[in-house]
Amino acid sequence: AARGSRDRAATHPAAMPPPGAFRQNPPARPNGAAPPGPGGFHPPGAGPPPMVPGAPATGAPTTMGGAPPMMMRPPGGPPGPPVAGGGPPGSAMLRPPVGVMGAPPGGPPPPSGGPPGAMRPPVMGAPHTMTGAPPPGTAMMPPPTAQMAQMRVNPTMTGAAPPPMGPGGPGGPMGGGGPMGAPLVNRPGAQVVGPTGVHASNFNQMVPQGGPPRPTGPGGPGPPPGPPPPAGMGYPGGAVANGMPMPPTMPPPPGVAPPPTMHPQRTANGVGAPGGPSYPTYPGQVPPPGPQGMVPPPGAPHQQPGMIQQNQQGGSNKVGGGGGQRIDPAQIPRPAHDDHAEVIRWDSRTAQGAAAHPPAASTSFIASDRGSCNPRYMRSTMSTIPHTGELLTSSGMPFSIMVQPLAIPSPEEDPIQVVDNGDVGPLRCVRCKAYMNPFARWLDHGRFQCNFCGATSECPREYMCNLGADGRRMDWAQRPELCRGSVEYAAPAEYMVRPPMAPALMFCIDVSLAAVQSGATTSAVEAIARTLDSVPEPKRTLVGICTYDSVIHFYHMHDGMATPRMLVVPDADEPYSPLPAGMAVSLEDNRANIDSVLKQIPEMFANNRHGSPVGTAAVKACIEALKPHGGRVLAFMGTQPTGGLGKLTNRAAQAQNVGAKEAEKEPLKYLAPGDKMYTKMASEAAEYQVSVDLFLLTNNQYVDVASLGTLPRITGGSLYRYPGFNTQLDFAQLHNDLRWNVLRPQGLEAVMRVRASNGLGVADYGGFYCKRTPTDVDLPALDCDKAIMCSMRYEERLNDGGEAYVQCALLYTTIQGERRIRVHTMALPVTSVLGNVFRASDLEAQTCDMIRKTAARLLGGSTSIQSVKDQTITTTVNTLYAYRKFCASNNSTGQLILPEGLKVLPLYCLGLHKSPGMRSDAHADDRAAWLLNGLCAPVKMCVPSVYPRNFPVHRLVDEGTDEGTVFPPLPTVTWLSAEKLEQDGIYVLEDARELLVWVGRQCPEVVLRETFGVDHVDHIQSNTSALAQLDTKRSKSLNAFVNCMRRMRSGYLRMRILRRGDPGEAAFYAKLTEDRNVAGMSYVDFLCHVHRLIQNKFQ
Repeated sequence: AARGSRDRAATHPAAMPPPGAFRQNPPARPNGAAPPGPGGFHPPGAGPPPMVPGAPATGAPTTMGGAPPMMMRPPGGPPGPPVAGGGPPGSAMLRPPVGVMGAPPGGPPPPSGGPPGAMRPPVMGAPHTMTGAPPPGTAMMPPPTAQMAQMRVNPTMTGAAPPPMGPGGPGGPMGGGGPMGAPLVNRPGAQVVGPTGVHASNFNQMVPQGGPPRPTGPGGPGPPPGPPPPAGMGYPGGAVANGMPMPPTMPPPPGVAPPPTMHPQRTANGVGAPGGPSYPTYPGQVPPPGPQGMVPPPGAPHQQPGMIQQNQQGGSNKVGGGGGQRIDPAQIPRPAHDDHAEVIRWDSRTAQGAAAHPPAASTSFIASDRGSCNPRYMRSTMSTIPHTGELLTSSGMPFSIMVQPLAIPSPEEDPIQVVDNGDVGPLRCVRCKAYMNPFARWLDHGRFQCNFCGATSECPREYMCNLGADGRRMDWAQRPELCRGSVEYAAPAEYMVRPPMAPALMFCIDVSLAAVQSGATTSAVEAIARTLDSVPEPKRTLVGICTYDSVIHFYHMHDGMATPRMLVVPDADEPYSPLPAGMAVSLEDNRANIDSVLKQIPEMFANNRHGSPVGTAAVKACIEALKPHGGRVLAFMGTQPTGGLGKLTNRAAQAQNVGAKEAEKEPLKYLAPGDKMYTKMASEAAEYQVSVDLFLLTNNQYVDVASLGTLPRITGGSLYRYPGFNTQLDFAQLHNDLRWNVLRPQGLEAVMRVRASNGLGVADYGGFYCKRTPTDVDLPALDCDKAIMCSMRYEERLNDGGEAYVQCALLYTTIQGERRIRVHTMALPVTSVLGNVFRASDLEAQTCDMIRKTAARLLGGSTSIQSVKDQTITTTVNTLYAYRKFCASNNSTGQLILPEGLKVLPLYCLGLHKSPGMRSDAHADDRAAWLLNGLCAPVKMCVPSVYPRNFPVHRLVDEGTDEGTVFPPLPTVTWLSAEKLEQDGIYVLEDARELLVWVGRQCPEVVLRETFGVDHVDHIQSNTSALAQLDTKRSKSLNAFVNCMRRMRSGYLRMRILRRGDPGEAAFYAKLTEDRNVAGMSYVDFLCHVHRLIQNKFQ
């Protein structure tokens, strides 16, 4: 019966209504906002529409243009000096308090959006004019606007300044003039280059220009790229022995400690100081390890640890002492502030050829590939690993590798070179199939020994070369695979089972009643139309369009067709493609028909009254349409799919209504997919090289993100969520997200495998992928913003003092249709000294590991919050206990001893407990979205998600330059505590996903007028106001700072303005990690709790 209905209704073309003018009199906008345009649809490549006169000069919501989809540098930096108190080398000592800190004010956040019918849908933009200038008095640009269709490009590079965005003109926050930075998006049709200077041979595709802010700090441009320096170089000539300078090649004599390498010069491993030690030194720290991760031999001079006792009222602060003992909140460890004013220059191998400890992922660094790959591509939780699995278990730390194969390098770093060996292909080991790398040992001119399995292999005749006196090939510096840790090969025909696929985009748009009324439909159509101007390779790119309400509509168009046809699929329970092929057509050859369809969609469904939306069924039909050639489904959902295949219900409301403590003990079953069909459908899509990207333009109602998120999770797609979607405030972010989704460096039909040398193996993977074989990871799509975690295991004992190797190989297709193999190889020193392992620990990578494991467990749907909290606390306590027991055993157990590299691990653990992913009072969709994003986020994005940065921006003008402030350097952050909030101040809290602007009740009138254009704090409409763009120093400085944050986070960063006393500020207080609230104890209390657990393990 189903087949019969399919045959009867497969291709009944419904006549498309003729193109007509859009609604001429749109409803009035809140706060006096102007309508999007008088009517019509903007042609591709046209300029901005004219401004609507009569808009208020101040106080109106201003929609800022799309943010630059660029690579950013999160804050952070090397750890600061230890807090007051005694401790062993490289440690910080704390003592528990007696009292606790007070709880901050705040209440539950109210819904930020009204019912679906509260906001009339916007109207498509007016025809663009390249010469149209805003009339006098215009204070804002009506969203959606063509201004948002421009990418942030430095006007000095493009040769033309951007049009003004507001009363501030080109110097406004989104303008490109003067010190305020470049415009957000470049004009349609403008040339687009790599976000960080990525060379064409690196990604072979077009990506947006810009990149992270380029601070000018000491150190100069750094050493020129080239082969690794020769071994045997000693300490720099700055060392002094017995009052006499030492020659540069002479090692330091006994009694002379190596020079510091990170403080205060901020170099990571001696760039600028050749031959320096590869690990940072701190006051009171033991000497850095040797070339193989070992400490100096016995008798070598080093500083003995000294217990610095801090006395209060004449008594020693030891646990168990007299009363009145209390930890000073100013003395407890916190992340070191990094203003990004200076750049760390780092070599992956030292002058002696030893592995180097990488800089933190949140710092601004420039890496030089000297044989081991850039840490942007591969980063381990510890840069020196134990020689046995038992020693790793004793340390309590995880051993994982964070792999980000397509990460964007810094513009000052060398691009990955492409090697084309013709039909011969890349040189590989005959046994383990590992790729050639700088650590393979050449036995003679035609044989080499694999550094992974130890097997001997022969190379082809054309690859042979004589060896030099040092045992290296004569051409090692001319072959990238012999001197670089990262290299890319042109794949020969044997690596292809079919011709490389062409990029295909199938847009699936919700046109149900709720989506049309909320403005989601028109916003999606407008964002798509503007993004098509920026699609790379338009001649090869295929585009298809699908809409859905209670049924599914496809739009058939091809070359020579005068009018597109609508093909209706009425069977939503068994969706299918109306045609076996041809639903996606060439963008360049059919652009007129595509624009015609997009133009008519809002008008056709303006009065739609159909039943339950069938969003999941529509996505399934799009997957069926893309099966012949693969591609990507970009689904824009305005409501929960409540009909057809995979219909969803409010599972969160069916959970037991119990208290917060009881709720933490119940398994979160609603985090698993509501129907097994979602997993089956996603796996089938991945088999046919189809990925799914979801844009959830919903209100604050439950839409079951956990079930819908299964589609991008298994297919390698992306999840974008806009809770309480507001066209006035969120369209700029939607357009920016969609444009970056299309433009960013990405690979298609990819397969990845991670290999390890003898003694190590890959235990499991974590991230957005599909795994059909035990060893390979299938990725229908992989972009530069996603990382995959590889949990490592020990299979046998490693060689103490040697090195272990890990290699990632990614086979993928570029947007240009070239089949490539990207190989990253990393070397890890092996040691039997546990102190060296702690010294080489990577705090941010371990925090990322903790977040990913937490997300994977909770998204399984069978684990409770309390169980995951216990697991994270156990991991933290075991790590600190191991350091206390094996590395600081000479100190009293009444003192909390923290390793310098992990001194804020308890703080990040507490921040994870208070995050939306683990709060007992979090909304079900907020929890699922946070966990899904944490499951694929790179290392640099994980720490801000658990411990945001809070900037006091009311001092920007006082501390900044004369006319507009240039960032970086960034202003100093405050603690995440309500005690640090001044009632007359303004703060911007940034967590790598959104910006919350908090305004105190006593903020001076002059500051409010110059910053927001209002005279009183009550005139700021929370959750509806956008950041004003005024011609004042304060407004320009704040907008420049916001733009800097967005550049550094590679995204638009949704922003909300909250005033003191508004119910919506509960979202701001929920992110103040150090205060006690319903989500957990204060930071001071948590440190005491961790200390008690450590003491219990000694008993």
